Amino acid sequence: MLLKTFQPVSKGLPGLLRTQFPTTSLAFKRCYSPLDYDRATRLSRNRKLQRLRAQAQAQRERTSPQYDYEAQPQSQYQPEPEPQYTFESQPPFESKLPQGAQVVSPYDKLATILREPTLVIERQIEFMNLFLGFEQANRYSVMNAAGQQIAWLQERDFGIFKAITRQFYRTHRPFTVDLIDLQGQVLMTIHRPFSFINSHIKAILPGIQNGDHPEGLIIGESIQNWHLWRRRYNLFDSMGDDQYVQFGKIDAGFLQWEFGVENEQGQIAGAVSRNFVGLFREFMTDTGVYVVRMDPASFYGLEDIYSNVAPVGMNLDQKAVMLANAVSIDFDYFSRKSGGPGLFSFGSSADWS
Repeated sequence: MLLKTFQPVSKGLPGLLRTQFPTTSLAFKRCYSPLDYDRATRLSRNRKLQRLRAQAQAQRERTSPQYDYEAQPQSQYQPEPEPQYTFESQPPFESKLPQGAQVVSPYDKLATILREPTLVIERQIEFMNLFLGFEQANRYSVMNAAGQQIAWLQERDFGIFKAITRQFYRTHRPFTVDLIDLQGQVLMTIHRPFSFINSHIKAILPGIQNGDHPEGLIIGESIQNWHLWRRRYNLFDSMGDDQYVQFGKIDAGFLQWEFGVENEQGQIAGAVSRNFVGLFREFMTDTGVYVVRMDPASFYGLEDIYSNVAPVGMNLDQKAVMLANAVSIDFDYFSRKSGGPGLFSFGSSADWS
């Protein structure tokens, strides 16, 4: 479409313009394209809408009711005086747990050891006992199921007097064994007084003042139950205030190497197994290897020995008592060379215990 350019028209020709554009003003005829026409149309529509909105707003203002708000009276509320509190001095804190609470916390470093489903405890060779028959302090390495060492069990040696006492009392001697991590920190203490017939050991969480034991807070205990040929223990969990509740028992047969822990329902909750370490070590040393199973998963493949395994494992306190019981089993039944003559002594084999 061709657009014509209009030239200015003289004032003497108004009739000619009205003839060509009868309904449109001259100013509007200066829009030269359809695009200019659309813009002008939108502008006109917007202005019309603005006028309609302004008229509607004015109509609402004229017809809306007018309210006369009166001044509200001031509130007569008076704030009450704040109460005065008197604070009395509190009694000193005692490091004792509430009755029934567990001693070992999941945040203790000891819990890292006890969370292992299986622990392997190997007693180290005592060369002076092997060659001279001189009773030394026991030492054990603690490993996980993969064979990685994670801790030590070390019997305390208090000097020459303790060494002489070991030679007289042998396996009946009182002892204190510390569970020590690889950084040298004591995680648990195992204490046994002098034992003539039945051994009685306690598992203790060290480093707690005002506990129920000089070493710390008692976790639980294991008491040997004498029998003519069976190997029996009763395992107890500490409830605080010198109160204990039994959570398991061991009733192994004659010369048994498997010590299963039965719970109240007669199910196997854990076990201590003594492994064979070879003829030389068995006949000449006391270096036994003990497998401590503390979780149902650790009994996989042993259904022929332990058929009735508990579906739920033991808590941390019970595992600590079971770990301490493994040391007691080694002292009570597998320290046969303690008090022996040694390879180069002049005693006879009849002196062996």
